[in-house]
Amino acid sequence: MELLDPRAGAGRCWCCFVFPEKPRQTGGNLRGTDMAVFCLLCGKRFQAQSALQQHMEVHAGVRSYICSECNRTFPSHTALKRHLRSHTGDHPYECEFCGSCFRDESTLKSHKRIHTGEKPYECNGCGKKFSLKHQLETHYRVHTGEKPFECKLCHQRSRDYSAMIKHLRTHNGASPYQCTICTEYCPSLSSMQKHMKGHKPEEIPPDWRIEKTYLYLCYV
Repeated sequence: MELLDPRAGAGRCWCCFVFPEKPRQTGGNLRGTDMAVFCLLCGKRFQAQSALQQHMEVHAGVRSYICSECNRTFPSHTALKRHLRSHTGDHPYECEFCGSCFRDESTLKSHKRIHTGEKPYECNGCGKKFSLKHQLETHYRVHTGEKPFECKLCHQRSRDYSAMIKHLRTHNGASPYQCTICTEYCPSLSSMQKHMKGHKPEEIPPDWRIEKTYLYLCYV
């Protein structure tokens, strides 16, 4: 099957983001033809148009899936389902080397590199290798000078999350999360979620979101 370049105009249906096998099939209804469904922005391929439509919400910044426990929003049902395990404590993925359990398969895959020594992510600036993608992204900021984390209290910026947490503690021991209702600090997102459950529903503003408790901004 010939895959059409998303940048090319021929053979593309702009209404449903479908690329038929041959350009002449674009006339009329595309149902029933042998087709591949692509995202025009990143080229990712899908078997069903409904899956593509959900994927496009990620690019649009739509976060229509809301956690009933903490009101955090997510771009897909899969992301929400993975997040819900932080409330239920479910860790269904077990490491075959050490028995550690994780909430999702991708975290398990990253963890196993500790045992295998695999470092698939290489810096194209200095050649240094890393086992995790976010480690490479953080390291690369040494070369670019980028500091995407900003303190809400004094606007100082940092290259990575851990450096920002250390900085926040210089503000009289401030933790990264602060309750907007009683101003209590919490050291982790999970502890902040538990803290918020201690407030009466009528105390919480209708437009409240867990993101409002963050004492830092992230421009990544």
